[in-house]
Order: sequence, then C-alpha cells, then structure tokens
Amino acid sequence: MPASKLLVTITVLLLTSNSYANEPIESSDLFEDELPTILSATRLKQPQSETPASVTIIDRGLIEASGARNIVEALRLVPGMNVGYVSGNTPEVSIHGLHTDFSRRLQVLVDGRSVFKPALSRVLWGSMPLSIDDVERIEVVRGPNTVAYGANSFLGVINIISRHPSDVASNQATTTVGNKGILDGSVRIANQSEDFSYRMTVGHHSDEGFDLQRNGTERYDDHATDFFRGDMVFSPTHEEQWRFIFGYSQADEDQDLLDVYQTQPFHTKATNDGFAQLIWDRQLSEYHDIKINANYSQDSVDEEWQTCPPAIFLTSELGDLYNSDRFYTEQLIAAISSGSPLPNPGTPEVALLTQQVIARFMQLGNTVSCGTANQNFDESKWEIELQDTYTFSPEARLVSGFSSRRDSIQGESFFERKLHNDIHRLFANLEWRFTENALLNVGSMYEHDDFVGGEFSPRIALNYLASKYSSWRFILAKGTRNPDFYEESGHRQYIVRNLSLPVNGSDDFAIFYQTPQAMGNLKPETILSREIGWFYRAGKEFNFDIKVFYDTLDNTIDGLFGLDGFDPRNANSYTSKGLDLQLDYQFSGDSRLWFTYSYLDLEVETGRSLRHQAPKQTLALMYQHDLTDQLQVSTAYYLQDMENRSDFKRWDARISHSFPIDNKELSLSLVLQHNINDRSYFDSSTIWDSKTIAFIKASLQF
Repeated sequence: MPASKLLVTITVLLLTSNSYANEPIESSDLFEDELPTILSATRLKQPQSETPASVTIIDRGLIEASGARNIVEALRLVPGMNVGYVSGNTPEVSIHGLHTDFSRRLQVLVDGRSVFKPALSRVLWGSMPLSIDDVERIEVVRGPNTVAYGANSFLGVINIISRHPSDVASNQATTTVGNKGILDGSVRIANQSEDFSYRMTVGHHSDEGFDLQRNGTERYDDHATDFFRGDMVFSPTHEEQWRFIFGYSQADEDQDLLDVYQTQPFHTKATNDGFAQLIWDRQLSEYHDIKINANYSQDSVDEEWQTCPPAIFLTSELGDLYNSDRFYTEQLIAAISSGSPLPNPGTPEVALLTQQVIARFMQLGNTVSCGTANQNFDESKWEIELQDTYTFSPEARLVSGFSSRRDSIQGESFFERKLHNDIHRLFANLEWRFTENALLNVGSMYEHDDFVGGEFSPRIALNYLASKYSSWRFILAKGTRNPDFYEESGHRQYIVRNLSLPVNGSDDFAIFYQTPQAMGNLKPETILSREIGWFYRAGKEFNFDIKVFYDTLDNTIDGLFGLDGFDPRNANSYTSKGLDLQLDYQFSGDSRLWFTYSYLDLEVETGRSLRHQAPKQTLALMYQHDLTDQLQVSTAYYLQDMENRSDFKRWDARISHSFPIDNKELSLSLVLQHNINDRSYFDSSTIWDSKTIAFIKASLQF
C-alpha cells in the first residue's frame, strides 16, 4: 500500500475513535480486559495503554509460530527493526536505520543485565548463552530510552525476559536438523519446591552460514556455539526473593575476507563469554519495593592466522614514515608498486625517512615474511544497581536509583594499553495520574562517563485515556550515546610474530607499518525525539498501535574504522521521521494475525548520506492457525525495502504437531524459509546456492 493511502486510512481510524471521547467512563473499566504489563519503558510495571513509549511485545506464542531458531530472527516481527548479516555468523540488528557492522545504538538486556559489549559496541548474538526455548517474551522499546537504561539506549531497548524457573513445569530435550549444516540441540532440567526453584540448560547451535560470495567463490562463515545457563530462585518469604543467574558459552566462527596476505582462505575465531548475576528483591511494604542487581561478565576472543605480507611492510623504517606522514606513505607505496615517479616529500624529515625506506626496499625487494597475526582481546564489565520503587498514593508512583559500572578492555590490535571506563548513573521516573483519564510520566537520567563527563537525558510523556477502548500518548525525550573505547581511544596495530624472515635486526616479530589512531575528544551523540502514538484495544482479541515520530540526531559518529583509514568523528546530523504500526488480532479462538509496518524518511543536515543504511519500509505479516489441539500451522512474509540497494524479501512456513505419550509430550515441527530475491540484507557477500532453508525440530517434554 502506498504510504499516502496508508496515512489516509490511519487518519480515518483515528478520527473515528474520537466518537468515544464523550462517553462517561470510570477508571476501573477503562480497559475491562487485562492488558499486557510492560516492564521496560520506565522500570515501573505499567499496562500497555499507559506506557510513555512505543513498545512491541513478542510473546512465547509469536516466538514459536515464527519458527525462529534464534532471538535475532524473532526480532523481524518488530516494526522498524532491521535485521541483517555481515556474515553467516555475525547477525546485526538496528531500529530505524543507522546500520553498522555492530549494534552500536541499541541497549540489549537479558533479565535486566546489559549484554551490550562497550569496548567495540557489540552484541554477541551468536555466542549468547541463552536458548530461545527459555525465552518467555521480548519487549522492544522503539525509541530512545536513555532515561531508563543509560547512554546506549539511543534508538531503543531490547529486553529479553527468560522463563522464570517457577513457571517451567517440565524438563525438555530438543534437537533441530536441516540443510545448510543446521544442527541445534538443548536439554533443560527444571524443578520447583515451595521456596526454591531452578532451571538448568545446556545447548548447541551451529550452521554453515552462507554458501557463496558475489563472485561465485566459496564463503567461509560456519559457526558452532556450545553454552550452559543456570537460573536459581530462593524465596524465603513472600516478600523477599533471591535470584542467581549464571552462564557460559564457547563459540567457534570461521572468518574470511579479513587479510589479503592470509595464507589460508579462512581462519577460526574462538569467543568465550561468561557471566554471573545476583538479584535481590524485597517488598518492604505494600507501597515500597527495593531491588539490587549485581553482575559481572567477561569475554575473550582468540583469533590468530598465518599471514605473509611483503617484508618491506614490516620494517621499522616504513612504520616511521607512516607515523610522520600517513598520506605521503600510501602515495609512495602506490608509486613503487606501479613503477610511477616517486612523489615529492613535503618536508626534510619526510625526505630523509623516504631515503631510508627506499634503501630497505632495494635490500628486500619483493620478499615476503610470514608469521602469525592476531586480533585477540579480553573484555570485562561489572555493575551494581540499586532500584527503589515507592507508591505515594493510587495516583502517584516513583522509581529511582543509582548504578556504578566499570568496563575494561585489553587487546594489542585495537588498543595501545589496557583501558578502563567508569560509569555512574542516577535515574528517576515519576508517574502521576493527575486526572481520571490523564497520566504524566516525568523522568531523567544523569550519567557520568570518563570519556565525556556528565550528561542529562530527560523525558516527559502524557498518556490520555480517551475511552475504554483507546489511549493517546505524547512524548518528548532526549537521548545520548557516548563514544565507545574504539571510537575514542582506538589504536590499530598488528604485531606479526614468529617471522620466517626477520626484518628488523634479529627480532622474530615486527609491526605492520599501518598503525592509525583515533583522534579522541569525541562528543556524545544526541537525539531529540518527538512522538505521538495511539493505542486501541477491543477485548483480548484485537490490539492496534501506531506512532508518528520526528527525531533530530546530532553529532553521530562516522568515518573510517580500518587500517587504511581510522578517523571516527562527530560527522553527521540528520532528521528521522516516519511512522510505525502494529496489529495483533486473535480471532475464532484458534487463529492469530500479526502485522507490523514501518515507514522511514532520513534527511541529512550535515555529513554523508545515510539512506543506504536504512530501509525505507519494513513489513512483517504472520498468520497462525490451530487446526486441532495438536496441529498448528503458520506462515509469514518479511520485507525490507532498501533505497539504492536490493530489497530483502522472505516467505516462511511452519507446521507443528504434538503427540501425547503417557505423561510426556513429543512435538515435531517443519520450518521452511524461502528467500524470494536470493539476497540477504546488509552484505554484498551473503548468498546461498539454494533459496530455501528447511529444518525439522523435535521437542520432548518429560
């Protein structure tokens, strides 16, 4: 449907809804049926009609009906969500564009713990120690939420909520097998008593990634992840709960397209990711609750490969020339390689260094020196947070708290030394029902970061309950994103060890001549978001939500991030405007229709065009039907309409049948995913030799 016609249709719906505004209503029956409770918008438990944010809830039923093997694929159901793959083992996610190789501008939480890796602004989706079968629901806040969760909640928050151990009534074993090397499996053991419950899961996840590069050669991006996750809850009283969650994963990923001097077509990157989390929740009174959330996480990456660059590229003389004049050095290398006249050095110092480089080149010629390069690094994060929730009256509630966090990173290929960053936060949100039909949320976050100092992120939102069927929301929010370690303090260098030919005296190691450094002194990125939304609910069967938004983004960080150029800077300012809508219709008691749509228009004020990073439109349409109590079918269609790039279009189908066996239950499901246009969004080297992925999943509950 053209965007103009869609807007007209929506306008008619909105005007029609105003006919209810004159009905006398009581606060007790504003929404007669229980609404889904939102946890992620303000840290307060709020019905969806009263949240000061646009929120999508992907519940357990939607996850199962989608047939998704992992959390990333389930996120395709969210309006405005862009899902792509840098390679078969590197999924990437963003909201309303600004796609990069990493999920730089999203906060991702699992049970209240941030899994965002701040050193390189990454989310390790592939090595996350969590089975999708253990996910109860996913809440996605579509818009800046820095006020609640800090600086990386710039464009949104993905809050993954796992199944509480007390709600898991059975043990489970699953296995998934399909083409493209798909092989998944997990075993879950759970138990409950009056005051103690636990859930333990071990699992494996693997596939062969994409098949071909655009030139038809083989792609190497297989991955395999083994993980373990434990979740234990102790409730000594009805007012107190202790929850201990811990996990570990080990992922092996094939990497190609990295080093042109690499001796093999690929190498393996091993990622180890572990965490421990303790949550203490105490209800002090009927009106007062306090929670402490403490966690520690550590991940390490071991990535080494054999490389054979020209020996001249490892000489200290060429490195000195590069550090003196990077641009002249590249011109000199190009001239020597092509046999062209040498460029004129700009200064006497550069001229002297050039003579030394020429002398070494005459000595070494085209000789290569082989050795071992690496991109190893270690990263850790600890955080403790205190949250206090107080109800003053039926009309007023306040959530407030503070947190402290330390991030640490060490890796010679990315940083000159071990680095730390301390972050301290103060936050508060007041919910005030100042009339029977109107609700005001006022909140702010103060965050102090060693890199940029202190920043305030406020939000004010008005929710108007127009009738027992609908509510309006009006939101004004400011968000920030602070530069990460790599953008602010990155220092690229590759130390090649165990050289076959020493080039600098008798040393068996040398530094590749290109060693660019970040300029530093970056400013925080900022976003000012304006939103008007409308939520409509008719019973438990029909939910509709739409928002129009106008966002202004300034000082967004852009530039080159590789060896050939490394100059992150506050380069771009632009506006992002459009609309999101979502519809959830459950009818006839055995059917469900899920529809989401997003339209986005980016206008650049300063900097380069960003339209290639964001789909103009995204769409997800899924229909689920229960043929019997044991037999279900579902089908889905996904679209990402790209500007100046190929669109992403995919059709999915799923059929599932369950078989009761004594006191056990066996479920079998077949899932087909057909890429209509033979392309995957985001990467020019992601193509399959077959358009269809098929896999069978078997699950036994016992």
